[in-house]
Amino acid sequence: MCDDIATTGLVKTSKEADNTDVENEVYRRVHNYVSSLYSYNEHIREILNRRLGQHIGKRYFLPGKDNRAAPDYTKRGAFLWGLRNDFQHGDYWCLSVEKANQDQDYAFYHLRFEKQDFNATPKGGIEDAGGYVAHAPDGEYEYPLPYIAHFHRNLFNDFESDFESWCDQ
Repeated sequence: MCDDIATTGLVKTSKEADNTDVENEVYRRVHNYVSSLYSYNEHIREILNRRLGQHIGKRYFLPGKDNRAAPDYTKRGAFLWGLRNDFQHGDYWCLSVEKANQDQDYAFYHLRFEKQDFNATPKGGIEDAGGYVAHAPDGEYEYPLPYIAHFHRNLFNDFESDFESWCDQ
């Protein structure tokens, strides 16, 4: 979808691409990623519960605003969990796909996050969803595609390797 999603966050399409098709494809891919991440975390939780012989709840993966000691994986992943919840229980209200620019051959779109429309909890409202955005400054998730790319490349891959090594011990 992009030449360099981590830097520009721009989705590149043919200039003839239908806006609705682009929007649908961006939502589909983001939804697939955050849903897979959620499922992966649930699987990891179960493995930890068995290995440690104790109950690790979902809240472990959603560190509170004051929990500075939480791993970066959980702090940064909380926003992605919130996006997944918004998709699951909402209607993508917090995201919009907007045309950024166009050249001779291509159109470029970006995904924008609207904090005021973020309904990551069944009750809705940012005051209820604040924990999901507690560890990411506003500027970092305004355009979620670079945020997702950074999380995946720098945190998810390391976490997966570290977790597998730990389980092998």
